Amino acid sequence: MSVLDWLFIGLLSSAILFLLFMVLTGLGAILTGRNLKKLTKKRVKNKKKRKRLKRAVQQLREKRKRQWGNVFLLLVLAIGFGGGAFYARYYQGKTLNERDSDGVVQGYYLVEEISGQLDNINDAESTAKVVSNIKELSGRLASYGSRTASGRLTLENQSLLNKQYSYMMELGVNLNGQADSILDSEEKLTDFKEDLKRVQDHQQKVLKQFKINENSLKKNG
Repeated sequence: MSVLDWLFIGLLSSAILFLLFMVLTGLGAILTGRNLKKLTKKRVKNKKKRKRLKRAVQQLREKRKRQWGNVFLLLVLAIGFGGGAFYARYYQGKTLNERDSDGVVQGYYLVEEISGQLDNINDAESTAKVVSNIKELSGRLASYGSRTASGRLTLENQSLLNKQYSYMMELGVNLNGQADSILDSEEKLTDFKEDLKRVQDHQQKVLKQFKINENSLKKNG
């Protein structure tokens, strides 16, 4: 499990414990209040006993006050830790984990490499080498068919990312199987460039949704 998973579990468990302690402390405060009510109704004629009763009443009042103070404190802690837990889950739903982040970044570089190879295929000194490169790159792209987005993402983000994986896989499979035909058919080359454009357009949506800086990718690439 990731750090965020452990953080969510820890925060949620703490929130539940604080709520439990709050309920128990609240019940204790109610019982203290009942005992206080009984003592205040009690009538004692003996001066010494009356003084002792007065002290007991004062102690119970202070105890009840402390208990209700603790109830409030535990409530604040439960809300704080519970809010932290749900924010951690919300953050997970909007943020790529390490595996998906690597997949998106590596996929970006593969798509860019393939784009460059297709653009330069007619100007290359060795078209056979370019076709070989395209086959190697598209084979790696086809492996995205085995990927699925993390289930901790929101359904919307899972759908967005899975669609990108699917687009890359389809492009990789088609390009890998028909790379040789690019040399003989300008129409085929145009078709693949259109398929590549679809992948790149959807890729932009993924980068924007997950706030990935494309300029940083280009610099690091």
